[in-house]
Parts: sequence; structure tokens; C-alpha cells
Amino acid sequence: MNYKETAKAILDKVGGQENINDFLHCSTRLRMNLKDPNQAKTEEIKAMDGIMGAVYSGGQYQVIIGNDVSYVYNELKQMITINTDEKPEPNKKRDMSFKGLFESFAGLITGIFQPIIPAIAAAGMFKALLLLCTSLGILSKESQIYALLLNIADSAFYFLPVLLAYSSAQKFKTNPYIAATLAGVLLHPKMIALLGGEVPVEIAGIPVPNISYASSVLPIILTVWLMSYVEKFADKVSPGPVKIFLKPLIVILVMAPLALTVLGPIGNYLGVGLSDGLFWIQGKIGWLTVVILAVFLPFIVMFGMHKVFYPVIFAAMVSPGYETLIHSAMLSSNMAQGAGALAVWFLAKDKKLKQVALPAGISGLFGITEPALYGVHLRLKRTLVACMIGAGSAGLFAGIVNLKAYAAVGPGLASLPMFIGAENNFTYALITAAISIVVTPIAVYFIGFNDPGAEDNAQASSGESAQVETTPAAPKKEKLQSRLVVFSPIEGEAILLKAVNDEAFSQEAMGKGMAIKPSKGQVVAPFDGTVQTVFRTKHSIGLRSVEGVEILIHIGIDTVKLKGQHFNVVVQEGDVVKHGQLLIEFDMEAIEKAGYDTTTPVIVTNSGDYLEILGHEQSGKIGAETPLITIL
Repeated sequence: MNYKETAKAILDKVGGQENINDFLHCSTRLRMNLKDPNQAKTEEIKAMDGIMGAVYSGGQYQVIIGNDVSYVYNELKQMITINTDEKPEPNKKRDMSFKGLFESFAGLITGIFQPIIPAIAAAGMFKALLLLCTSLGILSKESQIYALLLNIADSAFYFLPVLLAYSSAQKFKTNPYIAATLAGVLLHPKMIALLGGEVPVEIAGIPVPNISYASSVLPIILTVWLMSYVEKFADKVSPGPVKIFLKPLIVILVMAPLALTVLGPIGNYLGVGLSDGLFWIQGKIGWLTVVILAVFLPFIVMFGMHKVFYPVIFAAMVSPGYETLIHSAMLSSNMAQGAGALAVWFLAKDKKLKQVALPAGISGLFGITEPALYGVHLRLKRTLVACMIGAGSAGLFAGIVNLKAYAAVGPGLASLPMFIGAENNFTYALITAAISIVVTPIAVYFIGFNDPGAEDNAQASSGESAQVETTPAAPKKEKLQSRLVVFSPIEGEAILLKAVNDEAFSQEAMGKGMAIKPSKGQVVAPFDGTVQTVFRTKHSIGLRSVEGVEILIHIGIDTVKLKGQHFNVVVQEGDVVKHGQLLIEFDMEAIEKAGYDTTTPVIVTNSGDYLEILGHEQSGKIGAETPLITIL
């Protein structure tokens, strides 16, 4: 992957810098807050080389890249200058529907917690390693070096309000240093000693509760949220010559007492209530909660909504000091996704699928599941069902034994020490992982999957030929060793790809090919093969020939905005099709009347697998029997 070119292409396809409010990245996704999400060309982004998917969820536009996301992010950072002082559009209406409010909440939580995850993950693993060292007898809990290392590991958790103050200030667009100062007010050692004394403390007759805010989450978030409004007021009333000190002085004079007397206690009670509520649900439903979450976690991850669990996790880590639902479900699901991808690697005959499945499986076992989810299981579909079976089986055991996580880290093989604790908890974690790793491949084997390379696996043994297939594949056809002809899928006029009025196609960013100016609103199969992808907006379809050539037929330019209107797809993903078979019908006149160009690119998306892609620019009318592209 060319990271610079990928970043540039993503920037162009989301509407340019002027459409981006801010952006960040997690372990596998580039997350952007767009002014107008409708400007993003989602289908074109999905079709880019190295991109696993794209989705708008939780108030964010998310481009799933995988383990290389940080490199693309760094390139994008050099291309974009974000104006943090930019005011929101004055007349822009907020979506007050349940979906709109939930997406706003999810986007808020993700924006606040995502930047601090590296610090929390490092601290969590540090504590897990200390637990491992003490369990193996390498360190004694009574030694000075243990106490020193434990303080280092605990620092990120103890001063969590400071980290959250800074990230919350970035999200609420207020001064991050004043926000961190308010967090310091809540955590100051002498303040803690004063509130813990025998004499009650009051501010203007209002008692200040003796609450420990170390490792707390909600108190500082509420404080910084209100501070963002107080700061705007202070900015208005502060004269220009003295604003540099008067504005922050007003903010601290107002917010520090409010944080200690009102917002801090409210946030503390909400945090305790959140943790108690989680245990109440588990008490009512029991082990079933872990099973349900483990089974459906891939769909939550698919839409990037797993970040909303952060407040629950951190609240549980503060009190009672461990978490028994989310991490148990994640361990079950992560192991299943990784083991499922490795099972595909072992069983598949298709070389390209094997190349994707092996690293995706390894990554999944170490807690990063997006490569396996998007690169393997969503593509094959049936293996996703197998993963859900494996995860549910492991989640059942984890729920019954009440598996506990003692550190806020993504569960994986490397982070298993996070489960070291009282009695047999670590053993339970090993058994949970083992169940998922064993059950999932068995389920993959019996459920099967569509292996593109199965039809090519003819093995001779003792003069006999035996063919191995995971599931029924496309009809056999003798492979053309030197060249393959792709016929025109549409009647019309063939033109060179560089003449298409869209840079993504004209510059061959998605692959080489040709384009057609249609004269008839029908798309037919240009060869014998299978339907790989039918886009939900019906304007585009992906096919794979018996010989392994993958093409994308994209009807019109920017027609994704029609959201399926004027298109009728007559096939489904996984269908075996014959050359000339009808795939899609579209209303040319209606599309053109709506202001869209109906020029249709036909792209060889795996162009890199071949020596040369030659287009045939024909004179006059072309149709299903007219060669359009020759592949060498």
C-alpha cells in the first residue's frame, strides 16, 4: 500500500479538507467527524486497494484500514490543517431522533476515550505483567521494586481524570489546560486530606463530600462539559486588555466549587450506578449476558460501536476493581475470529484468500479482529456464523464461571495476564480461549465456505484424480493460460477509462479497464463466474470469473447518491452466473434526468495479478458478444 496515495484518495473521496471537522484513528480505523457525511463516496472508498470497508456510525465516518491505519493517518495529518476555532454552522439542525441522539452520544464517547487508550492499554498491560511476575514468584509483593513498579503502572489509572480532562476539552472545544487544572483540583493530595479530616468542609454553606476522584470517569467529563459554556461566558465579559488572565480566572472561580460540590458527586454517583447496574443485569440474566454479547460482538465492531463500552469498563475497574461481562465476551469473540480465519487459511485452496486469512487470523488472536472480520468472515459469510458459534460456546463457559478481567486492555493472547487474579480465574481465561479456538475451526469445517480456488484443486494420487472442495463452486471451465477476454456487460459505446469524468476511475486508482456509454439499461454477465458483491445502493456489482479475474461494474458516476433508486438487481451475492445472463436493470432516462452521468466503468480490480490489461475501443455499437478487455 502506498500510504500517501491512499491518504490523498481518502481525503478526496470524503469531500476534501473543508468537509472534515477533526479526525483520529484507533487500532484499525481512521475516524473522521465530517460536516456533511453525505459527501463521502463510500462505495468508491470501499473499492480502494487496502481498504477493508467504510461506514458512518456513532456520529463518525470510519474507514477500516487494518494494522496500517497509523501510517495512513500520519500521511493524512500532513495534508490537513484543522481549524479548532471554527464555529459550527449556525442554522444546522440537530437530529433529535433516537438514532441521531445515540449516534451523537457514541461519537462523543469515542472522541473522548479513543485518544487515551494507548496510555490505559500500556498501564493495563504493565499491571498484568506485574501480576504474572508475582504469580510465578519472580517478584514479591513485599519488595520495594514491586511497589515502585506498581505505582508506575497505576499512574495512568490514578490520574485518569487528567487524561480525560484533556481529551474532553478537545471534544467540547474548550481550553484543555484549564480542564486539566480542574482535574488537578479533584486529585490534589492536600484537598483529599482536607476533605477526609474530622471537620466538615463547606463552600458558601454547601457541604463538600469526601469522595475520592482517583480513577474516576464521569465527574471530570461533566465538569469539562459545563466549563465549555462557562468559558464562552467568561470570554464575552472579559475586556480585551485583561482577558489573558481574567477569562481563565473566572472559569476556575466558577467551576472549581461546582466540581467539588455538585458535578463531582453527581458524576461519582452515576459511575457507581453504572457499575451496579451492570452487575444487576448479570444478576438477573446471569451467564446469558456474556453469551449474547460474545455472539453479536462482530456486528457491534462492524459499526464501530464497541467504543461505547468504555465508561462501563472504567467504572467497573474503579469499583469493584474488575469487570465480568465485556472483556469476557471480547475474549471469546476475538479468539473465535482469529481461529476462524486461521481455519480458512488451512482449508482454502485459493492463494489470494490464504494470503489474507493467515495474517488476519494471527492479528485476531492478538485482539485486533477487523482484518479477520472484514477481510475474511464478512466476505465468506458462513465462517462468520462459525465464529459466532465458537464465541457463544466460550462465552457460555466464561459466564458460568464469572470470569473477571482486572485490566482495561483488549483481550488477546498477549494480554491474557489481565485475567490473573483470585483463585482459578486465569485458568478459566485459558479455558475460555481454548474453547473458542477449538470449537470455531470445527464449526468452519462442518459449515464450509465458498472457496474460490476449490475448483482448481485436482490432485493425482496412484493414477487417480481427486478433487477437494469446501463447498460447491462455480461451474468448471478450462482456463485460458495466455489470455482471457472480458466481453462488454452493457450495450453502448466503449471509451477509454481516462475519458471518464471521475479521477478515481480515470487515474486507474481502483484498477485498469474500460468504460461504456450505455444505450440500453441492462447489465449482463461478461463471462462465466460468480457474483461476489452486490452493493446495497444497487448501482455497482462485483464479479469473479472462473479463471479468477475480478471485475467491478459501476453504473454511472456518483450514482451512489441515488440510494438504489432507478436500479433493479436480479441476482444475489454468491450466485453462479453465465456469460450474457441479466444482472441489473436500470432506468437510463430517470438517472440522467436526475443529473447523473450514466457512463459505466468496468474495472479489473485485481489488475496487479496480471501482466497486462488491454482495452478494446470499438467503433459503433457494442454488446454482450463484443470483446471489451483482454487480460494477459
